[in-house]
Amino acid sequence: MGKRSIKYKEGYLYEQLKKPKEAAAYLNECLKDEDPSIFLIALRDVIKANGGMSKLAEEIERNRESLYRSFSINGNPGINTLVDALDVYGLEINVKPMRLHA
Repeated sequence: MGKRSIKYKEGYLYEQLKKPKEAAAYLNECLKDEDPSIFLIALRDVIKANGGMSKLAEEIERNRESLYRSFSINGNPGINTLVDALDVYGLEINVKPMRLHA
C-alpha cells in the first residue's frame, strides 16, 4: 500500500467509520461482494477506526486473539460475537427480502 492510500485509509476513511451511519453504509456495500471476506476486511476497518481489537475485546468481554481469528480474512465469527461487535459501534444486523425474480 502506498503512502497516499495509507494516508487515506488511516485519515479520511477511519474518521468516517467512526460515524455509525457511514460505517453502516460501508459495511452494507461490502456485503454486496460475492466474497464474504470483503465484509470481514471492512469490519476490521471499522474496528481499527474505533480503537482497535483490544478495545473491542474489552468492550464485549472476549479474548483479543480469538477476535483477531474471528475477524480475519478466513475467519468465521459466531453470530453472538458479530452482533456484540456491531452493537459497540451503534450498528445492527438487518434482514430484508430479496427482490423477487420476474
